[in-house]
Amino acid sequence: MMIFDLSEIEERIGYEFKDKMLLRQCFTHSSYAYEHGESDNELLEFFGDAVIEFIVTEYLFKNRAGDEGKLTAFRAQMVAKEPLLAAVKKLGLYEYVLLGKGQEKTSSFEEKLFSSIFEALVAGIYIDGGIVAAKKFVRNTLIKSFEEKEKQSEKKVGVSEKNLLQEYVQKRKAGSLSYETLSKTGPEHLPTFRAAVLLNGVKIAEGKGSSVRKAESEAAKKALDKLNKTKKSGR
Repeated sequence: MMIFDLSEIEERIGYEFKDKMLLRQCFTHSSYAYEHGESDNELLEFFGDAVIEFIVTEYLFKNRAGDEGKLTAFRAQMVAKEPLLAAVKKLGLYEYVLLGKGQEKTSSFEEKLFSSIFEALVAGIYIDGGIVAAKKFVRNTLIKSFEEKEKQSEKKVGVSEKNLLQEYVQKRKAGSLSYETLSKTGPEHLPTFRAAVLLNGVKIAEGKGSSVRKAESEAAKKALDKLNKTKKSGR
């Protein structure tokens, strides 16, 4: 464990606490609290869990399309132990967790007590600075990480579908492929794009998606399915 440096922690999280003892409590495990007569972070973890769920739910409501089941699944992914632990690790916050002597010897970084630091910290920020400060912290960590992973996944999927179609066309020397964005509808924060894939200038399939890349990917997949069916039928 590193020296409990309040200013260093505040710099890492991007928020300065008015109540410095509250910040310390966010990092105080029950084993340390018992040994030193301090307040632990268990109730903060409980409260922070609810605050995170609210912030993530509001984000998904405003920024994601889909039914209740789909959005619930997204939320479960975002607030699970793994992304919370990843955020704690990325910020290096695990270095400041206050553990009792026995707990310090036996604890593994994968344990929930480390991911729970994120929950306690969100609650602390909310209590100390209000919902705006808590939202900023969650958005700059948990939500930002989620969006970055989505973009990476989307890029891989889009490239894969379009590459498969390109390989199919090149192998059969069928001509040249191109893509065309047909339309953009919906509000600016939640758009729907329509795109077409053209073979030798002739449209062979259309696709829809929340980005041009996704729409083109769907169009490529439909085009490949169509070409394979045509080949099987002998036409």
